[in-house]
Amino acid sequence: MTAGSGSIDDLKKRILSRTSLESLAGETMSLRKQSGRHVGLCPFHAEKTPSFHVFADRYYCFGCKAKGDIIDFVRQTRGMGFIEALKYLTQKYGIEAPELESSRLNSAERQHEATQVKLLMAAAEEFRANLRSAAGEHARAYLQKRGFEPAQVEEFGFGLTPGEPWALVRKLRALGFAERDIKECSLGTTSEKTGRLYDFFRDNRVMIPIRDSQGRLVAFGGRTLGDHPAKYINSRETRLFDKSSLLFGFDRARQPIRQKQRAFIVEGYMDVLQLWAQGIPETVACMGTALTVRHLNLLKAASTTGYLLFDGDSAGQKASLVALEANLQVPEMKLKVISLPGGMDPDEFVREKGSAGLEALVSQAVDLLDFAISARLKNASQAQIPTLVSRDFIPWLARIGDRIQKGFILSRLAQISGLSQGTLEAELRMHLRNAATGRAGSAAPAAAPRAPVAPLEAIDAELLGHMYFSEPGECDLRELKHYIHQEARWDSAWTELARALFATLEAGEKPSGLPSASLAKGIQEVSVFIDEFKKKPAAFAVPDRRAAVGRILGNIRIRGLRKTIESLRMQVASAARSPETAAECRELLGSITELTGELKRLEGLSNP
Repeated sequence: MTAGSGSIDDLKKRILSRTSLESLAGETMSLRKQSGRHVGLCPFHAEKTPSFHVFADRYYCFGCKAKGDIIDFVRQTRGMGFIEALKYLTQKYGIEAPELESSRLNSAERQHEATQVKLLMAAAEEFRANLRSAAGEHARAYLQKRGFEPAQVEEFGFGLTPGEPWALVRKLRALGFAERDIKECSLGTTSEKTGRLYDFFRDNRVMIPIRDSQGRLVAFGGRTLGDHPAKYINSRETRLFDKSSLLFGFDRARQPIRQKQRAFIVEGYMDVLQLWAQGIPETVACMGTALTVRHLNLLKAASTTGYLLFDGDSAGQKASLVALEANLQVPEMKLKVISLPGGMDPDEFVREKGSAGLEALVSQAVDLLDFAISARLKNASQAQIPTLVSRDFIPWLARIGDRIQKGFILSRLAQISGLSQGTLEAELRMHLRNAATGRAGSAAPAAAPRAPVAPLEAIDAELLGHMYFSEPGECDLRELKHYIHQEARWDSAWTELARALFATLEAGEKPSGLPSASLAKGIQEVSVFIDEFKKKPAAFAVPDRRAAVGRILGNIRIRGLRKTIESLRMQVASAARSPETAAECRELLGSITELTGELKRLEGLSNP
């Protein structure tokens, strides 16, 4: 049900009666008793003499006049909204909160998420235990070489993958966790050859826990200690883990960001941990993805000033333009760029120069807009600049909808490039005319021939059809994303179409109301596919879109389970021929029994 204002008031009363402001505040700040009250340095402004007083259920600062109850404290120190703060406190203190239930997240789904968090915590303990063991000596030596003290290794939750590629899966199964949950949490992966589940993280990797903004463990990152070509790997995106909205370290960095009124933004979690180790706690990372609007909205609740730490290479130059596009949609954030010298990354720089070295570069930070333009043009000759501007900036400017923003950027681009603003405006008008008539721009290179797009199975085509005709909010996008990004074996063209549909729905628009070209992105097979949808809207007119999509996903899972069970049966038949493989045979039969039970459950749901 959706709670009314009265029910929320009841929930507030329960929270205030079952929580301790003194205890919660004491987790992140030092309090001492004075005249029967607890006092400390205010978390909301810089001070040297304590003026922040905690009473029985309220706080008050005699310096900055901040005041409130435990809910206000959570909102202000963690940058949360009201409902988000209520959810945080009810989860932290185990308070029942039926008022916060919604049709999107029912009791069974909440229980499922709780199981996943427990599973991830069990895996984290196994990783940590392995690092502490004799087998982890080489990994501990590596972390020490990287500058992490033993206490920091424990504090940051470092771990190590087991030696055998199926050891974690076996341990988690022994603890009572189901294979489907192990796989869904991205702790296990199924072999395409054998159908057997084995560890997702393996190959001698140092493990780092990844937490969401509320501090829940939601994923892991792994850094290889060997010569594996994939130096870093992260968990697949799951129900709990969405990289486009998660900033690594934000749960811990939020309060330092609020106190210092700035955030350092880097690309990887090892950079964050190294900056924390060097006394720079106001640091977060984008998990190797581009900075998104959701990242910036998360940050701005704590501070409106951010410093992007780039090493100045081409990747950093490219990232700056993407970050600028996101920044234009969250103009409250003031983003600047710090270019680290000598091609050093943040990890290397702070190990060599320390926090003082980084502090010295803050005053030299460049506005993101100026950096995005200058970084692209700095190595170009005068003769190359017009081509670079036409190729890199004009198509990008064409995507900006706000005319005032577009005009300001054109003006700044003219100043830095040396081209006249009139010339740039004429080039932009020509690009927009060419795009409207379907003609290629004058500077656009010829596209390379594309391999034919592999067709979809009928049930997957039906799924995309429902997404195409969906209204915003009709479908559970998180569940759809999980299937399409983690389980579906589609041609990349269909995956890109799904991404475009997701983006449209998340922007509050109907995909069926957009021109086909904006979704097809020039791929003929996708364009024909969409045109076929347009001819039969009645086939997708259903009274309950969410239920229809749920039925399709259920049938897809049934299809996948049947294939896996058949593969396992073939392996049992092969293993049964040799007495040496009896143990493996028993394990395979156990998997078949478990999967058959799940198959029957799903078939029962699809045929009530």
